[in-house]
Amino acid sequence: MMSLTNMVRGTITNDAAEALLRNWEHDVGTLQFWRASSNFVYLFRHHGETYYLRFVHEEDQQFANITAELDFMNYLYNNGYPTVTPISSMNDQLIETISTETGRYFGVVFTEASGNQPDLEEMTDDEIAQWGQSLARLHLLSENYDYSSYRSWSDALDFVATVLQRYPNEHEAHLELQQLRTALAQLPEGVASQGIIHYDFETDNVFYNAATSTFCAIDFDDAMVHWYVMDIAAAISDLLEEENDEAKAKVECFISGYRSIRRLEEAEVSLIPLFQRFAELYSFARLLRSVEDMDISAYPLWAIDLRNRLLHYCEENREIWRTSIK
Repeated sequence: MMSLTNMVRGTITNDAAEALLRNWEHDVGTLQFWRASSNFVYLFRHHGETYYLRFVHEEDQQFANITAELDFMNYLYNNGYPTVTPISSMNDQLIETISTETGRYFGVVFTEASGNQPDLEEMTDDEIAQWGQSLARLHLLSENYDYSSYRSWSDALDFVATVLQRYPNEHEAHLELQQLRTALAQLPEGVASQGIIHYDFETDNVFYNAATSTFCAIDFDDAMVHWYVMDIAAAISDLLEEENDEAKAKVECFISGYRSIRRLEEAEVSLIPLFQRFAELYSFARLLRSVEDMDISAYPLWAIDLRNRLLHYCEENREIWRTSIK
């Protein structure tokens, strides 16, 4: 989640998007806002084809992280894995930078994903199994990728610690951070257990091509070195929250599909609750950071409403931690 201050600045006008897009060939007048969350995303057309411009403020993402993300995506694509690909600018750069009065923006252009975004409620058992297979294939390729210079789960927890230093009264979150560091430090490492994971392989970030029965993955900007089972926990997080028979059956379909491609031990599956805790704490810290330094009186109503929803989510986490401590 980007800083809400930067989100408001970036959505007031299309100036940043238009300035960045000048670096890529495009059909004039086709630039269109799509969404803003961790990044700003616009779509545009060139010679009748749709492309996506993604950009982010330097306060919300590091240039080195984007470079690493694009390298990994190109590695996946070059090894036959369905994903969108970054497009070089007219300057033969994958990442273009512009400077504004409020700081720099880093922009990237991607091809359009093949297929359609699936609806989790309407997916068949076969489609859910294929979704699991797609994640397993990603992990098999990750096993052969040198991730020594890639950001890791430990870096993510360092980020959490940095945020929480500004909130000394978040006692439950501080305790959860300490417990997670201890628990994760005891887990086995190595390519059989760890590698670069997508981290957000939910249905929002995959497109299903029914003709080829394949999934195309997008949005690798949260990717990190982690245990592979973290990726499973993140992908099926919505199903895990439902806790009913139908959701449990879909979880089994996903895991069965995954196991048909890549080995997955029961001991690894049993770690899913631990990785759910990691995701909740990491999200909590990111949301706390996103609402910092907001002058509510100067913000539009939609930003205030979003801030309130994010703060409500943070409070739900606090309540869960308080209950677990008791």
